[in-house]
Amino acid sequence: MKSHNLIRIAAAAAVTLVIVLFAGTWRNSRPVQAQNNWEHEESLVRIGFQIAPVPLNLQGKDRELVGLGSYLVNAAGDCNGCHNGGGPPNFNYAAGGNPYFGQPAKVDPTTYLEGGSDFGPAVPPIPGVYPPAAYGDYVGPDIIARNLTPDKTGRPEGGHTLADFKRILKTGIDFDKLHPTCTSPAPVPTPANCIPPPVDGALLQVMPWPTFHNMTDHHMDAIYEYLSAIPCLESSPDPSNVLHNDCGTPKTGKSITPPDARRKKKGGSNGF
Repeated sequence: MKSHNLIRIAAAAAVTLVIVLFAGTWRNSRPVQAQNNWEHEESLVRIGFQIAPVPLNLQGKDRELVGLGSYLVNAAGDCNGCHNGGGPPNFNYAAGGNPYFGQPAKVDPTTYLEGGSDFGPAVPPIPGVYPPAAYGDYVGPDIIARNLTPDKTGRPEGGHTLADFKRILKTGIDFDKLHPTCTSPAPVPTPANCIPPPVDGALLQVMPWPTFHNMTDHHMDAIYEYLSAIPCLESSPDPSNVLHNDCGTPKTGKSITPPDARRKKKGGSNGF
């Protein structure tokens, strides 16, 4: 299932890049156009609203950006394919709505973009290649997809600003610093949850930011606006869990099973 997810994220990144490059070429072939080309994006905005799998809060939002962002997240890319919080056999699809089983596709809104997918280590063990001999068989913690839903501030990814969001997509910076590069292999790999070199732990692993950075600022604005409009999902009730998201709602006493408890893990809960 991990290999299936890795293939899917690679395919999604490739599709996103092709669409972005095609859009740029198509716009450049026309001599005089508005910077944001809303006249040519109306159909994408319309599709975006049609395919949004969760109710959207448009209060204070730019409606066109939200619709375009939904199109980029749910059609051009497959963000939920990696960032969903579901488990087997349906993962990001609702029960009875798994198209891989020949059923009409229906995304599970209760796990939409809440994080939790396990991608294994950043680099799997390769005899004689990785990890460095001094680390033995230690390859670091599993990489876990993070919660992209907005927190109580209304900002996505648990409160990241638009500027932070763009830096993530353009540079891959990991503001949470969850899996730093190891500085020493003995007596135990240090610091905790580190990844052996030459992996750069300051950067997000698995996430295809080297492809996403090719998007225009306009498209990044749209994705951010859309993610700001989707429902907040707490994901895990444990504030120390990286997937926890403070939605600012009163506690009801309802027990919520965190995504990392629903999946088999090899290592720590470290997201990308």
